[in-house]
Amino acid sequence: MKTAEQRKAESIIKLKQHNIPYIDWLPPIESADQAVYKSKEAIAKRAIACLISIQAACDRNNDRYTPESAQWCLGLIQQFELGQALTPFEVKILNNEGDEQDVINMIWKYEAYWSLLWALGLVERLDFPNDTVDCDYAINVVARCEAFEDFMQSANLRDLETVLDEADLIYRYHWACVNARINQQEIPNAMIESVVSERRAGLDWLIRPHADWDNPDLNT
Repeated sequence: MKTAEQRKAESIIKLKQHNIPYIDWLPPIESADQAVYKSKEAIAKRAIACLISIQAACDRNNDRYTPESAQWCLGLIQQFELGQALTPFEVKILNNEGDEQDVINMIWKYEAYWSLLWALGLVERLDFPNDTVDCDYAINVVARCEAFEDFMQSANLRDLETVLDEADLIYRYHWACVNARINQQEIPNAMIESVVSERRAGLDWLIRPHADWDNPDLNT
């Protein structure tokens, strides 16, 4: 098992490979014995609930969120037995409430959702964060399933150490993005800050017991 400092050191090697600035005193994230990894079922339900809400937001963004669309989303929630899995923000989006910025924020959740798919073994790797997700694949990985159990069977949860590696790395990518923005510099290596921050939010949610999906703590 790695120590938190060993994981930090490995992340810094990767930062150097991509010419990403870093600071030595940015602390490591929690170690494996401090993290609390969500269950496979909890991650799967969070992923599907998020995707359905994203689809509602996409329809709203394109002025296509009709009563029929809302009913379709409700049907999917029932089909996948999500029950109490929806967050307050997702309920707001599905109820056609909130403003344009809320809709845009929900659409960006694709990137956090992608982190969950990766943790479930349904995405091969988390690429360098200079591009957005494959939306067609992100939809089809759920759409091909008839029921929640089908989705669960298709998933193979990654080990905690691997998730922590990615969580520590994205934390440092995020610092580099924020540092560049506040100093009015170009973000290093064409990273997309919204991709980085949402990926970080998803990875943090996986390993922290009280993480708030709707309002993640993204301090750097």
